Amino acid sequence: MSRSVWSKVFANFVNSLRPRQTKGNLMGEDYMFNKYYEIPAMHSQGHFPVHSFATYTQKGSSQKQSSQPSQRNQSQKANSSQFQQTAQEIIDLDRMVAEVIQYFLIMEQKKFPVKRNDVMKLVPGISAKNFQTVIAQAQTYLDDVFGFLLHEFDEKSGHYVLLNQVIMPENLPHQDLSESNTILFLTLSAIFLSEGCIGEDEVWNMLDILGYKPENHKKLVTSDFVRQLYINLEVIPQSDPPRMNFTWGERATIEFTKKEILAFAAKIYGQPPEQFGTLWNLADKEDKAREAN
Repeated sequence: MSRSVWSKVFANFVNSLRPRQTKGNLMGEDYMFNKYYEIPAMHSQGHFPVHSFATYTQKGSSQKQSSQPSQRNQSQKANSSQFQQTAQEIIDLDRMVAEVIQYFLIMEQKKFPVKRNDVMKLVPGISAKNFQTVIAQAQTYLDDVFGFLLHEFDEKSGHYVLLNQVIMPENLPHQDLSESNTILFLTLSAIFLSEGCIGEDEVWNMLDILGYKPENHKKLVTSDFVRQLYINLEVIPQSDPPRMNFTWGERATIEFTKKEILAFAAKIYGQPPEQFGTLWNLADKEDKAREAN
């Protein structure tokens, strides 16, 4: 199934989310005000078919057929107990994967990065090996079904983000961009056109010229985009009062290529992106290096 079809699936999924009150606040205020949303059940048991339960059933059957009557009688209780324990472990792991997927999708709606510690609160007491299994299964499902790439920053940061592999900004008609996305792409474009760093006054002037009043969007740019890791703020040395420079954040560098942002800017300027000369060559060089890695 194509990525465009999966994007429609995701849109339908978001519309089907159902709130359910939890006991206590596991994830803090970010966790949808003490609520989470259920993914529609994948089968009657209400958990994801992460493992093949039939595999374990077949193993149990073959063992019984090959056993001698006396051996079967002696080990029947032990085998039954082991089988039940294995089955319960599979169900528990499936439930954990579903919980993690739910949380990633909820946080993606806000574009907030996910902290590893918060994910671990969803699966308390899990071993390191099983935690990696849960993350791997969640990553596969998010990619196959929703077109999201689960990206983990370096271990020191302890953050994950979902990267949308379906739609890129240069492929979007202007009328399909939300206001916040438009401002994000404009800001990232301005930073790149200014060789990687731009003063906040220049950003506010640009947005004002384009009809976006700075007083209405300062929180979006300096708080939301920063928290979402799209933009970094750096205090200009010896500025009084303190002024800020804007640079690309870590999420922007992995979610967008310079070519994509430059192509978006080229549409605004009404010229081919190659006309940006040195910047286009730089973007092309970075893009090739990215593909090589």
